[in-house]
Amino acid sequence: MAKAPSGAAAPAARRPGRQPGAPGFGRNQKLTVNAVLDHWPARCAACDEPFAAEPVAQAYGGYDEIEVLPADPNAPGLRLWVTQHRFWEAQCGCGHCSRYQPPRAVVLPEWEGARVDAQQMLGPRLAGLIVMLCLRYRLSRAKVQELLWELLGLQLSAGLLDQTIRQNAGQVAPVEELLREEIERAGLLHLDETPWRESGLLLWVFNAVTTVVYFIGARSAEIFVNALQGGLAGCLISDGYAVYRSYLNRIRCLAHLLRKARGLAEATCRHTSQAGQQLLDLLGALMQATQAARDGPSEDLAEQQAPNLAQLKALCERHQNSPFAKLGEFCREMLNDWEAIIRPLLDPSLPLTNHAAERLLRHGVIARRLSFGTRSEQGTRAFALLASIIDTCRARKVSAWDYLSTALQAGRQGLPMPPLPAVSVGG
Repeated sequence: MAKAPSGAAAPAARRPGRQPGAPGFGRNQKLTVNAVLDHWPARCAACDEPFAAEPVAQAYGGYDEIEVLPADPNAPGLRLWVTQHRFWEAQCGCGHCSRYQPPRAVVLPEWEGARVDAQQMLGPRLAGLIVMLCLRYRLSRAKVQELLWELLGLQLSAGLLDQTIRQNAGQVAPVEELLREEIERAGLLHLDETPWRESGLLLWVFNAVTTVVYFIGARSAEIFVNALQGGLAGCLISDGYAVYRSYLNRIRCLAHLLRKARGLAEATCRHTSQAGQQLLDLLGALMQATQAARDGPSEDLAEQQAPNLAQLKALCERHQNSPFAKLGEFCREMLNDWEAIIRPLLDPSLPLTNHAAERLLRHGVIARRLSFGTRSEQGTRAFALLASIIDTCRARKVSAWDYLSTALQAGRQGLPMPPLPAVSVGG
């Protein structure tokens, strides 16, 4: 390959994405309009008088809105419904021509490129359905495209689906503060985290039984502190992550400790195996005693288990400096979290495991494996925010799709966000 002359300028680097002058792409699917909705100016902009019954008028703009409606009010099923919105200008008797002014679009600073306004091609229920398919049911953009075509005969681009998710997250962003306030007031809060594939971040879940909040952020105390800005009213149950030790009213998940003790008991080293089996037996006995106390009197549970507790603590103190690294680490962890470990003995109604938070994180782990996480700050926040709303609705046994649709409609009209759905009776 011939080299460029020494004096020639190096070619400019090609900018990623669509190049200037490249042909654009537009919608080529023509949908039948089912209804026409006219929007008129209410009064003359000059003299503030109402218009005559049939003023001189002409349409000057508008848009088509695609929505999904029940196919039959008395039977399950969906159908597409296309509404053509027309904007009119009318001439007043004073001679002034006034136009209908649609609600102004609001661009949220933290949601670049996400306009919040009423003029959207996808109606709130269709937009909410796309959010559910992508976030709750973990379908890729390509599979959502295929599903919408197979079920509704609707063609949408992958870019529009992604834009819809980001716009909807921007519209319902005020709900995040309401959720955060609810977890602060919780009497019991389950907390757990797992790695997330975006710059080495963690996916955190805060589960207050009927309220679920996800955050994606760095592996540090910052997320924990920022999420609970007003403090936590109740008890926190977590694993042994050192960040949580700053909160004194805490319970250790005993399932984590049992798994570690079982691993020590199965070690090939005889010394480690014997110590691990003793730790496993004592922890198991404490859990069984606590569970049994839930069905009977529990006033003297801590006193009854005092010998086992003393034996367990002495065993940890004896092996905390063990030359066998895993055994020493486990014993030091037990001693550091001693008060959090024995707290259920004082109140047997408290949970012994953090399974509630772990089950919620499984959904995020599966989504991470399918999509390889998120690749931008905006996409990361959209995932956490929308997942929080969906799982909170599920915990309260109400339709996440219905609430999302209502919230999206309010956001587009510039109205306050609807209150979070109450816990259903018997839920």
